[in-house]
Amino acid sequence: MRTDRIGDLILSTPVFQAVKAKFPESHLSVVVSSYAADVLKNNPQVDDVIIDDHEQKGGGLGDFADLVRRIRKGRFQVAILLRPTFRLALALYLAGIKYRIGTGYRLYQMLLNRKVYQHRKVNLRHEAEYNLDLLRPLGIEFQKMVPRVYLTAQERQLAEQTLSQLGIRPDDIVVLIHPGSGASSLNLPAGKFAQVADRLTEELDAKIIFTGAAKERELIDWILSRMKHEALDLIGRTDLRQLAAILERSNVVISNSTGPMHLAVAVGTPTVAIFCPIFSAGPIRWGPYGDGHEVILPPVPVCFKCKPRNCPHYDCMEKIGVEQIVSKVRVVLGSRQVDQQKADGQAVDKKMRSTD
Repeated sequence: MRTDRIGDLILSTPVFQAVKAKFPESHLSVVVSSYAADVLKNNPQVDDVIIDDHEQKGGGLGDFADLVRRIRKGRFQVAILLRPTFRLALALYLAGIKYRIGTGYRLYQMLLNRKVYQHRKVNLRHEAEYNLDLLRPLGIEFQKMVPRVYLTAQERQLAEQTLSQLGIRPDDIVVLIHPGSGASSLNLPAGKFAQVADRLTEELDAKIIFTGAAKERELIDWILSRMKHEALDLIGRTDLRQLAAILERSNVVISNSTGPMHLAVAVGTPTVAIFCPIFSAGPIRWGPYGDGHEVILPPVPVCFKCKPRNCPHYDCMEKIGVEQIVSKVRVVLGSRQVDQQKADGQAVDKKMRSTD
């Protein structure tokens, strides 16, 4: 059960991989919100999706009873509560699931009968690892697995067509910038994104694409109006699956801490992720998971709550330099080029061996 946001669900996909690897004949259903459900389309580990829109609809007892009925109808033997809330734990209990796995140290832990004791708030591990840790009662030992979102050939083809219509050629360096985010952390000032985009255009001849939701149109227009060079924008023109395919086609993604950053990781695109110093929103727990990514933090002490009027570093995100971001993009692009050269070399060797 994982009914919160897009990034949270993406960071739960390693759990589905691990369960299916251990129990390949099992039937795996995932309870999700409709907002994030498209993350799981075409996922070979997921057999079924159950929608729970309690938060979106503000549902009452009727919606809760309906969720319990749908879960009970599935005749599940095991439930894994990846999002620990009293409502979801109670639903599993009332649905009569025999084994109910979740984190301890909560008042409603008596509704669970297989507990894993972990304090997520201490942020000592990544969220993906906390999720995988909940599989211990199933005899599944921790093994690092990168989040995955699975695209179809048709989705990839549509992304190529979209980029071609924007004038992007197959050999162009494509840098995708996602400057918006939710309200869970501080963002890089918008003007810095404009400066970074101009630098990458001038120095790398990169094609810059801005993405975001329709409600972020004003933000993107402000950034574009302050750029010296032309950039492309797909604001409000893609759904989640289309965005994922365009993220995969990009060479690097620059973003704040947000769902599309995790989506880029899940389709295999390296990221330059910008984080604020707030402890609960830090990269140890919420950063891009896996290798080949770069994280940038402002050069200030970690804080536990943002208090602008009382903080000597209240403008901390201004302290992140444009040169620092551009440098990290160069590092990521260089690493990816080396990896591609290795892959190409291995393919040539394999072809020569087969010919011999």
